[in-house]
Amino acid sequence: MTVSEIMSRDVMTVSPDTTYRDLCKKIFTSHIHTLPVVTRENKLVGIVTRRDILERIYPKYQDVMDYLETPQDFEAMEERIKDMAPIKAKDIMCRTVIFARETTLIMRALSRMIVRHVDQLPILNNDDQVVGMVTKGDIFYSLFRKHMAGERRPSKARQETGKPRHAKKRAKK
Repeated sequence: MTVSEIMSRDVMTVSPDTTYRDLCKKIFTSHIHTLPVVTRENKLVGIVTRRDILERIYPKYQDVMDYLETPQDFEAMEERIKDMAPIKAKDIMCRTVIFARETTLIMRALSRMIVRHVDQLPILNNDDQVVGMVTKGDIFYSLFRKHMAGERRPSKARQETGKPRHAKKRAKK
């Protein structure tokens, strides 16, 4: 099975000039974790994750350690959000993107996600355009649906007689 068979084709993307505010709005109101950053031709140039957005707001580790010794000013931390206005997707996106092609086998895509510690992959066509997105959940669900859902294999007794195992027991009584 290839990723093109299970991927989501309705992918929300952003341009490199998308504002921080719009990135937040798209990620948090749509309940998604990743936004591919694409050119006008829909070619992948980067990716912005929920984590990339939140790391800009959250304090750095050293700031937290300093706060342990001094009174905490959470209002000042909240003010950082206003400072994000000039930031664009191109400023925070990761330019090295792990992706898969439409013809990639789902187990290869899953392996890539596990090894690279990502939960989803943008799917590209042969022209390097984003055509879909696949998540670990998509892969697990499709494997479950294909191999575990539906009718179970008949028991050995049923295979031999064509009747359920308990039918033999009833016949003896």
